[in-house]
Amino acid sequence: MAGPAMPNVPSRRNVKVLTDAIATLESGTAVSAMFLTKRYGAFTIDGTAFISASVKTLTVGGRSIEQNLKPHKSLQALQTLEPTEPVADDAEPSATPDVQHGDLISVLFVDPAYGPFTVTGVGVASTVSDVVLVGGWFVSRAGTTAPRVVTVEVLAASGSHEYPLPPRIVSWGEDAEGTTEY
Repeated sequence: MAGPAMPNVPSRRNVKVLTDAIATLESGTAVSAMFLTKRYGAFTIDGTAFISASVKTLTVGGRSIEQNLKPHKSLQALQTLEPTEPVADDAEPSATPDVQHGDLISVLFVDPAYGPFTVTGVGVASTVSDVVLVGGWFVSRAGTTAPRVVTVEVLAASGSHEYPLPPRIVSWGEDAEGTTEY
């Protein structure tokens, strides 16, 4: 299959390595965190790790990295990044390409609480409310770009990459995994 390869999602995550990495993190550190969930599949969030005022844990892009200094159950890999040029909080969004269920996408978000961060993973569509999400963040609704989206890049069309394809979302019931409001 052509297109980008699946990043190395460990078949068995190394909790000790993740715990050691978390122990060395300070709030404000640039990180790349890989997560694996049933609803959104494998995705990475690159951004600044902050201690959340509400849940008192390290988060990146609104997703917990740890709980009581132990890796969150969905965290698969974690590495620090070199700091990058900041994205202006008032950055103008670019036109969003038509994102389909199963497309491999990379989306830059800017959120007042989390700052700028990039989520890369498979776009997951909902049959309930005509939305496309990546890693729990809304990308578009009925073809309109979500308010926190700055840029969307389609890295590979559905079927042309090696990422597993999560099922379409058919309900927002109790199985919802941390969906961030539109």
